[in-house]
Amino acid sequence: MPAVPKHQVELANIYYRGDACQSCKTRKIRCPAEKPSCSNCLKKNKECIYNPSAGDDESPSNGTDTQPPLAPSSSSSANASPPVDASNHSASGSTGRPSISIHHQTSYDSFNSMPFNGVPPVPTPMTYNSNNSNNSNNSNNSNGSSPWLSDFGMVGIMPSMMGPVQNLPSPWDDIDISALLGQGFVDQDYSRNVDMELNDTERDHLLLLFFTGQRIFGVDMHISSFYARLQSTDPLIRPHPCLLNAIYLMTCRGSPLDSLRRQELTFLKRAKEYMDQALASPDWVFDAIRTGTMVCAWLFASERHMEGWAMLGQTIRVAVASGLDQIQSSTDINTLPTPSRRQRRGIATYLRPAVSHLELADRIYAFWTLFLVDRCTDIAFEQPSGFNLNRITTPLPRPWSEYETNDSHLSTCDRHITNMFDRAEGLASTCDKDHVPEIGYTLCSLELLYEVSLRPPETEQRRLEAAMIKFSQGIPAALKGTERSEEGGITVSSDTATVQFITLCAEMFLYSIDALDKPDPRALEAGRRILGVLHLLKNANIGDVNLFAIIIWCRVARLMVWESKRLEASGDTFAAAPYAKDVQFITSFLQQLGHISLAAEALKKIQSWWHDPLNTFGLEYTCDHGTRRNSRPLPE
Repeated sequence: MPAVPKHQVELANIYYRGDACQSCKTRKIRCPAEKPSCSNCLKKNKECIYNPSAGDDESPSNGTDTQPPLAPSSSSSANASPPVDASNHSASGSTGRPSISIHHQTSYDSFNSMPFNGVPPVPTPMTYNSNNSNNSNNSNNSNGSSPWLSDFGMVGIMPSMMGPVQNLPSPWDDIDISALLGQGFVDQDYSRNVDMELNDTERDHLLLLFFTGQRIFGVDMHISSFYARLQSTDPLIRPHPCLLNAIYLMTCRGSPLDSLRRQELTFLKRAKEYMDQALASPDWVFDAIRTGTMVCAWLFASERHMEGWAMLGQTIRVAVASGLDQIQSSTDINTLPTPSRRQRRGIATYLRPAVSHLELADRIYAFWTLFLVDRCTDIAFEQPSGFNLNRITTPLPRPWSEYETNDSHLSTCDRHITNMFDRAEGLASTCDKDHVPEIGYTLCSLELLYEVSLRPPETEQRRLEAAMIKFSQGIPAALKGTERSEEGGITVSSDTATVQFITLCAEMFLYSIDALDKPDPRALEAGRRILGVLHLLKNANIGDVNLFAIIIWCRVARLMVWESKRLEASGDTFAAAPYAKDVQFITSFLQQLGHISLAAEALKKIQSWWHDPLNTFGLEYTCDHGTRRNSRPLPE
């Protein structure tokens, strides 16, 4: 990456890192430094205490921002991002260095308030009309931001996860990213047409929103490699406009700028149109695949399901035709002509071979993210998979640092998703170092859940149970335990919650398959443990709502309603009461999401189960395999 220009260093010095409040320093998170109270403390309803400094205004606070003044507004003030050279292939409509007008810091805390796998919140919840995304989104005056994606009329498709974490490229090291993401970073042009191209300032703003929380947006890519491409003057190297517009699509709703939020459908239209162009060239196929993955996630999040299925099917077929499912190893780099047999299969003709470990890593991560989207939708809507597990040879992703340093273990310690079905070895590492990041364990637990959701026959159930036990034993301690919050309470990390949610749900599904007269005690135990994880997450401000959350909550609620009604029918009312309380705990979460249609339908469905006859419970698990697969006690 290029050296940081002098004026960028001067800009960085404006945001005093020592000005963070004591609470944010203790929690080791970025502090937006609003006074008298920062947004992080407002969300936690805590006292916000700043250390005195010479720059503080000693006059009594009047409730307004009392920070040291920032740089004056100017149409030609400092660049906020590394300079980007001009090229003939830009989706922003402008290729010069951006002009940034900075007015003040904001309550936008990009690292603490972003929910996972959806769109990050703005400082105040927006009213979103899903029938007309071009309408202006009005903000209220609420302090703090909600962790729920429901504030944006969307529901995520993928479960929560964080790692493996990457650092932003070095030119950003001395700049307060959280300030640059907020209101005042870009001058709003209220007169602009929604079809206008983005200027570089707006582009950099949306790219920063993406890369400061890219795990939530559907495609995890190597940040430095992306910015290196963005700076290239070669149009064949620069990111294709389809990929840029897909990123804008995923992030615009989280921008505090109304002028960008109003362009959401424009970004969707451009991403799809440019994707068609990208598919015509081997140079752009990979960008098209990543675009398709993000557009899929957006369509399902917007509850445009049929369009989502169409885009998902196309993207999967292109990925398979390009050989992303058959990457042979973490060192499968080839700069030589590909053998003719593989050329006939299309692997080299549709997608050029990777020429570096980082390029290969981007492909591995992109494939598994697409696989993740496919499995999530398959389970949520009970549809057949678009991937053949027996065909997949692509290794599980590794931490980015291993690809960056060409780690010596790259050629010896690959793990595959099918390893967890190996009775002798399982997913356990073959050396003293675990090369599987959190996303790898999420993928494996998700595959187990998918296999169980097919409601297989008894012999297959035993095989899955053995694999599940071995997998659970191999989960690292970091993804099993609890931790202390800054208030001293017990909570769990987002990654731990994700792996535990999915693994416990797989257990609950498995032990419910043959439950006819009453819930299996093992399924009830798994359900209660799911509620335990949910309880730990309740006040942690790290959760989000997604299809998995709603589906899992519904399945747990169904089980608890069944057991409560069964015990009550047998005259044991006192024993039934705790299960009824568990259901109430779930419905209290769903009530917060009532304006999400899927959550509203789930809430109505759960409430209706209390009126169903007891003998109707368990029917979803009876009859033959086909009947089992097509009956689901969840919102349709």
